[in-house]
Amino acid sequence: MINIAILTDSFIGATGGSEKHIKDLVNGLHSSEFTIDIIQLSKENFIPHESGTSEKNISFHHIPVNRVYGFSGIKALFSITKLVKQKKIQIILSFHEMSDILNALIPTKVAKLSSRRDMGFQRNKVLEKVIRYVNRYFDSILCPSKAVQQKVLSENVKKDKTFLLYNGINSDSFTTTLEQSADKKCALFNELKIQKKDINIVTIGNLNTWKGHKYLIDAIKIINSNGITSQLVIFGDGELRKILEQQIKDLKLEGNVHLKGYLPNARDYLSAFDLMALPSLTEGLSNALLEGAASGLPLIATNVGGNPEVVKNDINGTLVLAEDANALAKGILQYLPNTEKHKQASKASREIIETDFSLKYMYAQYNSLFKKLTNKNNYD
Repeated sequence: MINIAILTDSFIGATGGSEKHIKDLVNGLHSSEFTIDIIQLSKENFIPHESGTSEKNISFHHIPVNRVYGFSGIKALFSITKLVKQKKIQIILSFHEMSDILNALIPTKVAKLSSRRDMGFQRNKVLEKVIRYVNRYFDSILCPSKAVQQKVLSENVKKDKTFLLYNGINSDSFTTTLEQSADKKCALFNELKIQKKDINIVTIGNLNTWKGHKYLIDAIKIINSNGITSQLVIFGDGELRKILEQQIKDLKLEGNVHLKGYLPNARDYLSAFDLMALPSLTEGLSNALLEGAASGLPLIATNVGGNPEVVKNDINGTLVLAEDANALAKGILQYLPNTEKHKQASKASREIIETDFSLKYMYAQYNSLFKKLTNKNNYD
């Protein structure tokens, strides 16, 4: 039995990419081979399961930290160290900066892994220096894209200490837009309380500055001004909702841009759309982009982070400059529905997922890595 602890800064019930990755990971580790302790460090007063409770081979813990450099950080370090010893943890896998720092400081003999989920765009100069320092304490740093791997290498980490491990997705659970019947598409649109237009575009992402939604909304205005009726559905919520609502109102796009908030089953609607657009200013590797590709949607995405590893120009979509509404509009107009180019891009999107981003392959990589580390450290 291999005992693993997962440290995460964020609320484990959240809807972001790292939270989804953690859920996918723990669901794929067989209970006969692994035990998992998930430790949430965020300040939320609750977690999806009561702290200390267990479900199958998974236990949940909430050890809130206000400041990793302050008293709560020191207290958390002692609590985590005690838990690691009690549970005979062999591997600690940390997500995000605060968890990485505490992982590096835990004074016990365990294999330590850092899972880097983004390009470090929210770090200030001090935090960047701290992360560069703690990198030395990790047995391996897991990277979800080659872009993130390059960022880690720029922090003076040797390449053999990094491990490229793409997010996985179960493509069999997705219906593609080419497979979906016209009647079913209409039914899905009816559920969303919208009507089909000439071009139907979807995007998924929290409503924050670095997701770049305002540029995509501007692109819809540009497309419609060319005499082609388009609409955009945005799944996600966040602090910019009111600002985006005002933008939609100012551009008179109330009937063309729909903010649907967070829907846990948003993926079930993807096959009703014609394409997916991702206007992010930065990305590690977008789970939304993978879900769009699994749904056979041509992809229009900004040329940032790991996006070029999913979007291949003129094969399954187009990469465009970030913060450029005109480029987004031009890219979207290249893939009009019912054209041969749209059909070929749709098929290519699905093939890319099945070839490079399968959930089965992700599980195999994790299993191999965990077993290699425990053998290396001579654990029972």
